[in-house]
Amino acid sequence: MTELRQEIEAALPRAHERFVSLVRSVDPASAVRTVPACPDWSAADLVAHVLTVYRRALGDRRRSATPEETAALNAQCLAETPERGLAALADLLDADGPASFAVLRSFPDDLSFRFHGGTRTTVTPVSAVILGEVLIHGYDLAEATGSDWAITPDEASLVLHAANLPGPDGLPPLFTMWLEPGGETLLAATAATGDPVGALTTLYRRTAPTTPELVALAGYLRPL
Repeated sequence: MTELRQEIEAALPRAHERFVSLVRSVDPASAVRTVPACPDWSAADLVAHVLTVYRRALGDRRRSATPEETAALNAQCLAETPERGLAALADLLDADGPASFAVLRSFPDDLSFRFHGGTRTTVTPVSAVILGEVLIHGYDLAEATGSDWAITPDEASLVLHAANLPGPDGLPPLFTMWLEPGGETLLAATAATGDPVGALTTLYRRTAPTTPELVALAGYLRPL
């Protein structure tokens, strides 16, 4: 097992516990608040989406065939997850999150499997995607509800380093599915950036870029 994989696998449950604590701390009346970064979602929708992310490592094997189909699949999975009570969602997250992490830990380093956007990946990049989802959606939930949430530079760096790992069978890094052709070298620059949190939030289209390499990278982000 690689050192990067070990670090991500240690970071995932810590970020998960923080996210669940945040969900439990939110006033139930705030569940209907709109998420600024995802205006079609309420705060409760956002939390339910994170639950569906965990469940894709469990029994849900559906994957989008193209980057453009990912949003439609997200919407379908969300519609199939009717719970919107924050306390109940926190309980479901606490059950399915650790179970999904255990599944990922069982995979060999070099196992190649389907992922969204019609690509393939291995366990370390996909674990980093899940870590990124928890970190970014914690940021979103805090923004929607006036709560506190911090992404640490170490956490962001783990996601960015995994974002640059080559894909299996000669495929490009997994995170390049979010970029227009030509953005691969700019993605590589994020692994050495002095602002890993800013790079992560730029990559997820949450904040404006803060450095020249992030400005260049932002120009290659695919439209959502």
